[in-house]
Amino acid sequence: MRSLPLSLVLSMTWASAAHAQPLELTLERAVSMALEKNVDVDLAELHLQTLESKYRQAWGTAIPNINLSGSYSKNWEKASAFLGGTKIYTEQNHGARGVAEVEHGLFTGGKVMAGLRGNRDNAAAGKDDLAAARAGVTLAVKRLFYSVLLASSTVSIQKDNLASTEEHLSTIKERYRQGLDSDLLVMRQEVEVANAKPALIQARNLEELSLTLLKDTLGLDLEEPVRILGELAAPGGVPEGCEEFTRLALERNPEYRAAKLRAEAAVNLVRYANGDRWPQLSVFANYQWYSASKEFVPKSTEHATSSAGGLRLRLPFFTGGEIRENVRQARIEYESMRKLAEKIERATRVDTKRQWLAMREAAERARSQESAIGTARRALQTTENRYKAGEASQLELTDASLALNRVRLLHVQALHDYWAGLAALEKAVGAPMPRS
Repeated sequence: MRSLPLSLVLSMTWASAAHAQPLELTLERAVSMALEKNVDVDLAELHLQTLESKYRQAWGTAIPNINLSGSYSKNWEKASAFLGGTKIYTEQNHGARGVAEVEHGLFTGGKVMAGLRGNRDNAAAGKDDLAAARAGVTLAVKRLFYSVLLASSTVSIQKDNLASTEEHLSTIKERYRQGLDSDLLVMRQEVEVANAKPALIQARNLEELSLTLLKDTLGLDLEEPVRILGELAAPGGVPEGCEEFTRLALERNPEYRAAKLRAEAAVNLVRYANGDRWPQLSVFANYQWYSASKEFVPKSTEHATSSAGGLRLRLPFFTGGEIRENVRQARIEYESMRKLAEKIERATRVDTKRQWLAMREAAERARSQESAIGTARRALQTTENRYKAGEASQLELTDASLALNRVRLLHVQALHDYWAGLAALEKAVGAPMPRS
């Protein structure tokens, strides 16, 4: 085969290099990608479109209706009529009629306004459902993102721990060669090194699993290389008192607002069902054109027009209990929506308090562990110097290393808990929290 042109080779090389570049993900980009592809958000948007369509449909009952109708008939046998006991045949075998009618309800027992208000509240609840779906996806992605950061920090800590353990092994071997330590201490430190390796392997596996779960949530190829941009930063201030958060949650939480709107819509559903118990009064006007002819096309003397107008009254006299049961079902629906709103209100209060307490507790843990890290580092450094000088034992050195490793792990776990708790509190409150 002939060699490929240089330009084609270069373009293929550049394309391959571009493809190999990992996808860089910030928290904001991850949330944006999830909201674009999430099925629950798509379903909530479609449901909202349906509710808005029903609201527009309800307006159709509030404006006049214009109906057009027409008919044509042909007699296969001669038509006849009776006049004074005499049967008269007619040659008018073709008949046609066209009617245009306008009708508008004057009194519907409150059905029109109840239907408009109920569908308006349901459409507003649909908007809150969409907001709740987006908030749920946002929280899920944030939790996964913070889990990846936690796993990545854990890997870094375990790497440092393994490197420190191996360094201590080198120190002990050197002292053993100098006759200052026994071979038993060397073997004990080799065991410590062996014990540190599984922790690092486990941390790497957890990091890979967390990243895989995040890719799956974002709809990415599980084999696509991804690089996470971000860190578990130090926590900000946590405002004192949960009452303000609870008040904001009851005002802004989309799930609670949607439940209240559905309860209000159910009230109008009861009024709508009750409207069938009242007489229905409407005004109408129509215009008619009709013809009767021997031929398909009538002559000028064989067609006529007429117009009329008046009132129509519909009084439900007997419906077999249908109206009564419709009203009963509407009242049951209202009671269900009211109780559901009360349940969500209580759950919102509890969830807000729980997330606020969790976030405050995690912030306090993070600050405490952060100061402890410095103390543990100094203690390890001092122990290492004392060990090299023959003033500390190998057990003290191991304990100091384990103490530093443990406090670092506790610190990153506290940071993770703080940011995950903040994300959950923001979902409960229904708005971003101020960063201090």
